[in-house]
Amino acid sequence: MDTTKLDEVRHITRELVGEWLRAGKFSPVCDAWLRSYDLDFTKAMAERGLIGISWPVEYGGGGGSALTRLVVTEELLRAGAPVAAHWIADRQIGPSIVRHGSDAAKAEFLPAIASGEVTFCLGMSEPDSGSDLASVRTTATRAEGGWLVTGRKIWTSHAHRSTHAYVLARTGKGEKKHEGLTEFIVDMAAPGVGVRPIHDLAGEHHFNEVTFDSVFVPDDHVLGAVGGGWTQVTEQLALERGGVERVLSTYPLLAAALGAAGELGDGEAERTGEVLARLATLRAMAFDVAAEMDAGRAPVHEAAMLKDLGTTLEREVNELARTLLDTPVDPGAPGAEGLLAQGILAAPGFTIRGGTTEVLRTVISRGAVSARGSRPADDAGLGEVADQVLAGHGGEPGDDLPEIWHTVRDLGWTGVGVAETRGGEGGDPHDVVTIVEGLGRHQVSVPVAETILARRALAEAGRDVAGEVATVAVPQRGENVRLTADGRLHGTVSKVPWGRHAGHVVVLATLDSGQEALAEVRTGAAGLHWTPGANLAGEPRDTLRLDGTPATPLDGPGDVLAEAALLRAAALTGALAAALDQTVTHVTVREQFGRPLVKFQAVAQLVARMASELESARVAVRRATQALAEGHPDAWTRVAAARVITGRAATEGARIAHQLHAAMGITREHPLHLATRRLWSWRDEFGTARWWAGRLGRTFAERGPDRLWQWITE
Repeated sequence: MDTTKLDEVRHITRELVGEWLRAGKFSPVCDAWLRSYDLDFTKAMAERGLIGISWPVEYGGGGGSALTRLVVTEELLRAGAPVAAHWIADRQIGPSIVRHGSDAAKAEFLPAIASGEVTFCLGMSEPDSGSDLASVRTTATRAEGGWLVTGRKIWTSHAHRSTHAYVLARTGKGEKKHEGLTEFIVDMAAPGVGVRPIHDLAGEHHFNEVTFDSVFVPDDHVLGAVGGGWTQVTEQLALERGGVERVLSTYPLLAAALGAAGELGDGEAERTGEVLARLATLRAMAFDVAAEMDAGRAPVHEAAMLKDLGTTLEREVNELARTLLDTPVDPGAPGAEGLLAQGILAAPGFTIRGGTTEVLRTVISRGAVSARGSRPADDAGLGEVADQVLAGHGGEPGDDLPEIWHTVRDLGWTGVGVAETRGGEGGDPHDVVTIVEGLGRHQVSVPVAETILARRALAEAGRDVAGEVATVAVPQRGENVRLTADGRLHGTVSKVPWGRHAGHVVVLATLDSGQEALAEVRTGAAGLHWTPGANLAGEPRDTLRLDGTPATPLDGPGDVLAEAALLRAAALTGALAAALDQTVTHVTVREQFGRPLVKFQAVAQLVARMASELESARVAVRRATQALAEGHPDAWTRVAAARVITGRAATEGARIAHQLHAAMGITREHPLHLATRRLWSWRDEFGTARWWAGRLGRTFAERGPDRLWQWITE
């Protein structure tokens, strides 16, 4: 990917926003893309080529990508800039005209939108229809040279200011209500158009009810095929739901609240870190949605997930700000307090616009059913090999290592990620994560991840322990292991994975100077004692006591804790994927009252939540893996985000899986427990989600808003 263009448009956008802020031409607001309307700002953007930036050049666009537009929009939302005048046209109507419009419509509207001369409102929702977009009563009947549109639309933002409206109308009848719908471009100045204002909770007027009384629309203002409107509007909703505005509407409040909060207490740091981890992950999901659009696909399910998770996050930003500011809400106050009032009053609409939560989760659950058992597109190759090797070998851990351990060891898996020149198999963190995720997906308990971590540390010191079990001992909170100047270790480490089976242990210790260091000890060394233990999944988690045990110092501590935490996060995504597959299968084949469980809305909603949590976990792990692979100095922050996201996903996913399996799932007769007991165990190993969240929140509260924004968007 060429990032030069992205950097260029980011700079241009920041310069424009900074210029207007310095001149006092606007104040940052929450929900700016819906509530902050300034046609002069739109014209200023148009002059810089920032509207229609992803459209073809021949129609006045910038010839860029959806990713280019993402960069522009996130910079605008970060600042709470007045962008509502062009937002709808730029986000979805322009792309729809590019894809489905007549040559005449393209020539007439696209350059006019890009120049800020034409603005659009959306005529989708109707009175008494609720969230059922297909129950359209507005009709369009044939007339000479075009159509006559009659009906009513509601919740139409900025209809009183817009030059044109997108209108979904019924042009025919079919067996299903989704059939016979057509999209139109309607001139808001045409005879027969009426607009009635509706004021929202803040007392602001952007909503309207619009009536159409035999409004004439020429044939070349029909979008796409007559009767093909439902397919087109579904594609268009991916544009509406998949934008970064579903994540950043309350970002000005978040930045202001962090700036006003001062030093964070432990609880505040943890809540802040959780919000930041989710924000960065959702922005990465928005990036993926834009990339899918650039590839010519309509990421309907991914966009629905982003919108569902994003609107939940935006509400939680309000609650975090309330905690940090700890003051009564004052809508007339400047700065963070005023932004908090805006965020609270806007929040009820977050889960409604672009499709209610219930509608979105229906879309997501259908996607989860159709994708059952499939692998992510970017996880082919080694992931498929892992499936072939591991399938059927999962189960309860035993006292001895299972036979599959010898298979994967002989295949060289314990040397993946270790340079060939150091005795390993080569490969990078992506390969290691793929293997560990596969182990989690198939519920195979073997010390592959721990052996890889130990071998990587030992390889840096020229030590090769191929064929042997090795592990890492990372002190828990409140524990400490000292490495004295004479090369001996003193202290205790609990919950060491596979300790009783390991021939070599890499210990994270503290020097007399206070610095961290790694040291190797061998089983059987003097002063080394093991006490057996186990986690909830029954896997060995033993206590290591070191009483002056001779050790071999290793060069540089690296960040073994971050690497270990990432591999646990990868294992969690695998186990969660297995639990989701089992759950989808269960609700699809098991019937109640004569129909499959998944046909009940309450069940479908829960499946959708589980699928969305898994997707966010996968994205967070992928981003952290990339940071480690690139040797990013701040890679631990990506790992922290992944641990927060996967910990949350594990908790929610296991709860939902058991709820939907009911009594069947809480016995060892059903295999679900093989996944969920691992989820409950792994989510707290190598640092709990709360611990990582607190570390993350405190770090970025100290670094300030610019460093935070760079981290979110890099």
